Amino acid sequence: MEKKQVKRQNIIQLVLLLTLVGLLNFLSQHFFHRFDLTQEKRFTLAPSTKNFLKDMEDVIFLKIYLEGDNMPAGFQRLQKSTVELLDEFRRYAGNNIQYEFIDPGESQDEKTRREVYDQLVKDGLMYFNISSQVGDGSEVRKPVFPSAMVSYNTHGQQLDRPVNFFKGSSSDKINDGTINRAVENLEYEFISAMRVISREMVPRVAIIEGHGELDQYEIGSFTTALSGFYRTERITIDQKINALDEFDAIIIADPTERYTEKDQFIIDQFIMGGGKTLWLVDASKVDLNEIAFENETMSKQNPVGVGPMLFSYGARINSVYVQDLHCAVIPVNTQENVEEQANYDLLPYVFFPLVTPSQDNPITRNLNLIRFEFASTVDTVGEDPNIKKTVLLTSSKNSRFVRQPARVSTDIFSERLETSRFPIENMPMAVLLEGQFQSYYRNRLSEEFTNSDLLEVLGESALHTKIIVVGDGEVAKNHVLLEGGQHKIYELGFDRYSGRTFGNRDFLLNCMNYLLDDEGVMGVRSREVRLRLMDFDQLVEHRAKWQLINLLVPVFLVVIFGVLYIVVRKRKYARK
Repeated sequence: MEKKQVKRQNIIQLVLLLTLVGLLNFLSQHFFHRFDLTQEKRFTLAPSTKNFLKDMEDVIFLKIYLEGDNMPAGFQRLQKSTVELLDEFRRYAGNNIQYEFIDPGESQDEKTRREVYDQLVKDGLMYFNISSQVGDGSEVRKPVFPSAMVSYNTHGQQLDRPVNFFKGSSSDKINDGTINRAVENLEYEFISAMRVISREMVPRVAIIEGHGELDQYEIGSFTTALSGFYRTERITIDQKINALDEFDAIIIADPTERYTEKDQFIIDQFIMGGGKTLWLVDASKVDLNEIAFENETMSKQNPVGVGPMLFSYGARINSVYVQDLHCAVIPVNTQENVEEQANYDLLPYVFFPLVTPSQDNPITRNLNLIRFEFASTVDTVGEDPNIKKTVLLTSSKNSRFVRQPARVSTDIFSERLETSRFPIENMPMAVLLEGQFQSYYRNRLSEEFTNSDLLEVLGESALHTKIIVVGDGEVAKNHVLLEGGQHKIYELGFDRYSGRTFGNRDFLLNCMNYLLDDEGVMGVRSREVRLRLMDFDQLVEHRAKWQLINLLVPVFLVVIFGVLYIVVRKRKYARK
């Protein structure tokens, strides 16, 4: 081949290569596809997320405060995952997603840094005091905010919503497991916050009162959490037929007085019309004051009278108390001599189960332990193909039950808590019912009433709806302290004896989010990102072998490549 022909051929190949690169670059700007080769599809957005991002009409701005020097490796991984996720969001939402990473401790002035930290905490962002190494090898402790603020402008007003990547309290330890759970929840937390601040119609939730339910202070923490998502209002039905017409969901939290037949009918018709309900009901009640002063008491039947109605929907709250080896602690006077000064120790109380949430349901996934008090089991009953029944919470593998009325006394603290005496496992304590329900009043009302022109009586639910039943009313009750005539409301789930914060608030909030989730966003919480860590014991045992492999294999490959290269060149040029 002549020299000019070789030169022309090289020029043509270069032009073709540049054309191909330009064409691929042009196509990549207009067509996007990501190949997710991970087993759990960790980099693939949920369909509901994609639809929401594509339909966005205005800009949502995110400030992520996970920035700074010398952050621990776990927080760096969380930061990287956040960047990747937000970049993925922008593939579908375009410029409607804007974000920046901010270092809250970037100021050199200590007073300024402290003011910034205090403002972020006031805005609802959680921080952790983390030890990290600086350049000279010494360790320093500084606050790290694994949090974000989501902002949206609508009708001339800026709406802000905090997003905390970790659940629980700032005193909890951060490890690989908690980092992994935070990564799993990133998509849900961001999308949930963006949906809340950008929606035009806010669902309305009624907290029913008038039957001895938890008052505004006892359920204050849960109400505050709900008001960040929904419009909440305390409602007395008072036998008014249209009392619940304006609401999307209702909460019945620890009633102690009987519901009238008419109030039950109004709730039944609310469900038949597609309304969502969260039932937190005790089968029996125990007076803890009697135990404190008299060392024993008897449980009393709770007279609310809603058991038959719940049974007709497919759930039954049993008249038993769950006792569990995995339980909370309470202070007990261990001083036997009554004349001497009391000596209180924290002892496990089996009537206060600590439930470990399952990881296979979006409501309970990645939650802390949930604290119950004198809880009952909840069974699913009946076989209706139109109703899907799911057990949300169960007791541990070492539990038992006592039938009511039950004698509750301090004698139980002298009992030896052996696993053989708690032989029952996984007793259901909360259930989810989904589908189209039959009315509790179907075929129970006169034709004159059902055929009335003034009222339409529904014999079955017109729409697919959801019901959650929990066999404990106190699960939504927060501690209240009266100081100087003011009610100090503690966070729901905070145990004033152990100082721990349990997952009651997040569990109930997830329940309501699931009940009112019509777009399947809660399904994102089912995502699992597995940690594939190396086996440390295997590394120690086979350390020498792997060191030898890492040392010799690269050298061997280079030698083989060099030999093959020489052989190929000799054969190629030997022919000429």
